[in-house]
Amino acid sequence: MKGLVAFFCLYWSVWGSAATPVWFGDRAAPRVLFINSTLDMTSFQPLLERFVALYPDVRIGYVDVNTLELYYRTVSEVNRPTASLILSSAMDLQLKLVNDGFTQAYRSDETSRLAKQAKWRDEVFAFSYEPVVMMVNKNAFVGGQLPEDRQSLLSYIRQNDEQVAGRMGTYDIRTSGVGYLLASQDARQADATWGRLLEAFGSHGVKTYCCSSDIIDDVASGELLVGYNLLGSYAAQRANEDPNLEMIIPKDYTLMLMRTAVIPKHAANPQDAGRFLDFLLSDEGQTLMTSEELLYPIRPNLNDAHFAMPLGPTRTIRTVDLDQQLLVGRDLVKQRRFIRNWELALELSSDD
Repeated sequence: MKGLVAFFCLYWSVWGSAATPVWFGDRAAPRVLFINSTLDMTSFQPLLERFVALYPDVRIGYVDVNTLELYYRTVSEVNRPTASLILSSAMDLQLKLVNDGFTQAYRSDETSRLAKQAKWRDEVFAFSYEPVVMMVNKNAFVGGQLPEDRQSLLSYIRQNDEQVAGRMGTYDIRTSGVGYLLASQDARQADATWGRLLEAFGSHGVKTYCCSSDIIDDVASGELLVGYNLLGSYAAQRANEDPNLEMIIPKDYTLMLMRTAVIPKHAANPQDAGRFLDFLLSDEGQTLMTSEELLYPIRPNLNDAHFAMPLGPTRTIRTVDLDQQLLVGRDLVKQRRFIRNWELALELSSDD
């Protein structure tokens, strides 16, 4: 374990850097809670503001980082973590933190209300769902039908070679933890279709990105026609704001992941980390997620129809499956092989 930690510390010192937190609450508050998170500020700020209003004795320092960066930072800071709460959409990396002994248990009335599939070992807790969607710029589909699933997207690509070339975007699974998770699940759920779709992406110059928000920005500008495998809450927010954008929830199947929280083993302020987690899981926190159109709550009965939900089959990535299926997917040798096959299919070099 010491060798592994040393490796990640070295990796992080070269690859990552400390980010400046955004502050919420009174500067005079007697306690500080640092949160490292992959959630965009637009999707989380109202929840942070409400928490410090309810608990004025706590000031929050919030740092927004990429999923893979967040994992490496947490590992490198194992003995003296800067954050007392870690929030991420990369479920497999969160579970790996638990499995490798980097987190601590937490129990409360709110966590006990969570379904078994939404928690594991009382150390990782889901607080919201994320349907995995596509997004298109409707201006590019004038007179044509929008793709409604992976097969119709594949047909559209084949029928519009020149129009789509260089104008599709998806996650770069080498730099995005959640991107790797979604690609590995696609490969598991729809092996044949996924292979054909990857081939079509590769032969048409797909662009790869670190984050959903960057893909959506380029779809909105018209630089991209299609964004594939995006987080639904971000896509829904932007589609509501921009009439040129259309969020597509695939009808063949919709992957559903869960955003999860963990408390580092040596967290400086585990008490307020638990308090914040309880707030996220509370009726008020869950209702605020949907009433402010921020996130899909983990308790769907509180969605109140603010967000579109999948109409076709869903494939929920559950925490109870993670200890077997997803940790195997994070085996280093298998991970490298999967990424290399992905690079070959997309006609990317290892240096891209």
